[in-house]
Amino acid sequence: MQVTKAMGLALWVLAGTSIAADAPFTGTFSGTGRACSGGLYLRAKTVEWISTYSICKPSRYELLAKDLAVDHQRIAVRIKTRSSQCRYEVFEAEQVSTYSWDVRGYQSLEAYRKQDQPEWRNSALPERLSLSCPMVRLN
Repeated sequence: MQVTKAMGLALWVLAGTSIAADAPFTGTFSGTGRACSGGLYLRAKTVEWISTYSICKPSRYELLAKDLAVDHQRIAVRIKTRSSQCRYEVFEAEQVSTYSWDVRGYQSLEAYRKQDQPEWRNSALPERLSLSCPMVRLN
């Protein structure tokens, strides 16, 4: 009987962990500064990023990366529909400290995937430029 209860409890705990891992990452982020004033709104099914020079209206997204480590969370999404004033196709949010986040916008999936390559990162070509905004998570 004790073994059955212990097994049941273990399965319940594992199931809870699996459900948490599959739960959508959501958050509201506020940016400051000239280019980053505005906010990123990551919802269960849509994402929206409003900033001074780019207005990305709510769009469904494809999840590219998700790491929910306790002290260093990270998520990257690719929007499915880019509004006319939206400069970025891929958004990435990475936790820097308890409240601070680095939110980056990439003009293409290729720019996101090649961001760590020196010849790409140091390039002055317009299609390779990305935006990095310090933000605070509000929720």
